[in-house]
Amino acid sequence: MPEIFIGPVGFCFGVERAVEKVEQLLREGRSVLTDGEIVHNKNVMLHLKELGLKTQDNVSSVGEIFAVRAHGLPPKTIKELSQQFKIVDLTCPIVLNVFKLAEKLRSDGFRIVAYGNPQHAEMVALKGHVEDSIITKTPVRLEPGKWAVISQTTSSKEGYEKFIELMKTLNPDCQIVSYNTICNVTIEREKFAKVFGEKCDLVIVVGGKNSSNTKKLYEIAYQQGNAKAIHIEDLEEFKHVISTDAELLETLSSSSSKIGILSGTSTSNSDVSNIVKYILEKYGGRELFMAEFEKLNNAVQEGQENFEESKENLEPSFEELLNESEKAMEQNRVGKGRVVEGTVTEVTPTGLNVDFGWKGTGVVPLEELYRDLSEYKVGQKILVRIEKFNEEEGTAILSEKKPMQRKVMEDILNAFNEGKTVTGRILERIKGGYRVLLENVVEAFLPGSESNLKEGEELPREKMHFAVINFEQRGRKTNIVVSRKKLFQKLVEEFFQTKKQGDVVEGIVENIDERGAFVKIGGVLTGFLPNQEVSYNTNAKASDVLSVGKTVKLQIKEIDPTRKRITLSLKALMPDPWENVTKKFQVGQQVTGIVTSIKPFGFFAKIDDGIEGLVPISEIFWGKPGKVTDVVAVGDAVKLQILEIVPEKRRILLSYKSVEGNPWDKVAEKYPEGSIATGKVVKVLPNGVIVELEPNITGFCNISEICWNFVDKIEEVVKEGEQVKFQILSIDKENKKIKVSIRRAKENPWEKFAKNHKEGDTVSAKIIKVLDKGYIGLCEGVEVYIPKTQVYETLNIGDEVSGKIIKLEPQKDIYKIIVSPKAHDDEIALKTAKDEEQKGTAQVSMEGKLENAVESEEPERGASKD
Repeated sequence: MPEIFIGPVGFCFGVERAVEKVEQLLREGRSVLTDGEIVHNKNVMLHLKELGLKTQDNVSSVGEIFAVRAHGLPPKTIKELSQQFKIVDLTCPIVLNVFKLAEKLRSDGFRIVAYGNPQHAEMVALKGHVEDSIITKTPVRLEPGKWAVISQTTSSKEGYEKFIELMKTLNPDCQIVSYNTICNVTIEREKFAKVFGEKCDLVIVVGGKNSSNTKKLYEIAYQQGNAKAIHIEDLEEFKHVISTDAELLETLSSSSSKIGILSGTSTSNSDVSNIVKYILEKYGGRELFMAEFEKLNNAVQEGQENFEESKENLEPSFEELLNESEKAMEQNRVGKGRVVEGTVTEVTPTGLNVDFGWKGTGVVPLEELYRDLSEYKVGQKILVRIEKFNEEEGTAILSEKKPMQRKVMEDILNAFNEGKTVTGRILERIKGGYRVLLENVVEAFLPGSESNLKEGEELPREKMHFAVINFEQRGRKTNIVVSRKKLFQKLVEEFFQTKKQGDVVEGIVENIDERGAFVKIGGVLTGFLPNQEVSYNTNAKASDVLSVGKTVKLQIKEIDPTRKRITLSLKALMPDPWENVTKKFQVGQQVTGIVTSIKPFGFFAKIDDGIEGLVPISEIFWGKPGKVTDVVAVGDAVKLQILEIVPEKRRILLSYKSVEGNPWDKVAEKYPEGSIATGKVVKVLPNGVIVELEPNITGFCNISEICWNFVDKIEEVVKEGEQVKFQILSIDKENKKIKVSIRRAKENPWEKFAKNHKEGDTVSAKIIKVLDKGYIGLCEGVEVYIPKTQVYETLNIGDEVSGKIIKLEPQKDIYKIIVSPKAHDDEIALKTAKDEEQKGTAQVSMEGKLENAVESEEPERGASKD
């Protein structure tokens, strides 16, 4: 009959921890979501999904709890998910240590290279911890510097060692330090895969087809070449393979066959034990356990080549049998299901460590405690029931809740008979109501009509009080019904009977909106805190000082027992800043204020917490009132002077212009007549423009003083908002009027023209306007007049013409200039005629030529007139 050597099997610590925690949450009725397979095992995943586990690649808002798998996730991803879910982090402690090591090495100045698959979830998570890490299975060239090489925890040890050797060869200029972060479980199983591949006739590797560590075990066993190796997921696949593989069937049937069985870390013990049990029942054989394959492994490592000799050394000694017998007796004394007394030896965040007379450590998880963790102390005696042993880890799982069931049931019955309350937690929403766990032990039913919970409202998870409204025993089954509504009604009535206006209460903020905050008082009724009762600072809102879940003390401002309404005040518990306002501020004092709001009649400014004053529009402008928003904006810090304080009316009158001073007092000194200044055009009028010299100081420029040339449309010369230079013409301080000239800030082009020209000179002009009796032309920056009688042809705007100055006459600051193109043309014609006569080419007298010239033009001019 064949000999079956059982190698390392079952879940690794990290996977087992994740599977057990998720299963526990699902059995408690919690809604659990994760981003992939908790374990690469289709049977386990099918079981978890049947319990309600949801898995999807693109996480949506489905589920109450998000379980982080043993591979881990990038910190940024976990942070984002925590905004939507309660996070249960099941990252394997070994994997977590790799992330911490990588972060520390990076902070010490090392760049990180990880030997692994960049798409593997563990490596994706590592990249989230050290963003510039390089993840590869192929050696790469590195930049010169300090480098640390680590490994994916499920990588092959042999592959990692070869990778390190090649990396050092490829990068001789780099300082490379290696850290073997491969999980010992992985190394141990690879070792046995190699041993079995060398020494057995058949190696059965059990595990998921998408499990990377299981596939490596199969590859290692297969590569040894001495054994037939198969990779199967479970018993059903094993049976199928047997039915189609005659060689495999023959090996299983042979009495001399040696069969090695091991599994990946994602394989449950039950998957392996089902296969072993089937082989033993179907083909017979002898099963060799932990001690035997350890000895086999040691023998192989020491170079003993005779497999049969190794096998003989596997027989247990008398001493080992005696130890096994004593162990069995001890477990019988403190066996599974027994209730024993234990002593608390340690209180940890995850539960209790308890000494109950066994050689190992007893562990009471949080979910198996009867009281809150804070109620336990080292040395305390408690009754526990033994639930499960783990020989390998030397621990036993204990429960304190189960031995307490009878006592708790009696306490609940007494509460029902005496009208007292019991404590418990709501577990889940079910048909017609909710499932409740009382005193952490006994289940009860809370009808929806008795829950005081709104449809769709998130279930409260904290411990709360319930009234027992029904306690009915039917044989071994007890039907318990509880109510929050009845309890709340009683508490609400007591509240309105005992509380009055001015009392101080404590509550928890449960919601905040644009009107204020809603505060749950005593866990039974909700009061409203309006924004105006948050602070003496009128701009403060509830959202500025409070947050949902915050505990706060408030004063009852209004209470209505009939309508069961309460209005609360936070500022009532604060000192009133107006009580001491005259001690802190005096009339005439200069203060700094923050503009809080702007109104048509002025603006309000805060000069202290809870103290605001009004600056009326008459105290903003020295001259004609303008727009307040042109002077200040909300949020501006401004200097102000206190004009009036009326504490009983909570009123302060302030002045802005008094601090600034009357600008007209120094206007003549700052802007003497004849000086040149710069300002902004703030208004264009039909007869001129208004320019601003500085805030509250404006001047007027008449249309005649805008430009040296004639102005038809002011908007074509200057525009509102434009910066211009101007000359101060006159200042009327008493009437707050200033006259300015924009044109006098520039050189007078008429004077310049008159200096450079005289009558008879020839000039060129561009036609800019057509009049009834002539044209206006622009010539060297000045306007000239061209009578129609002084042209031979009709002119159009834009035409360039030359003519003689026939009049240059001063008129005040400008000149009257008349230009004649006809005189210019006649002079040219006369000169041309003389030149032709001198050359002997003239055919007629000059007088005749001129006559002919006139005659030749007359039809065209006549035609134009038509």
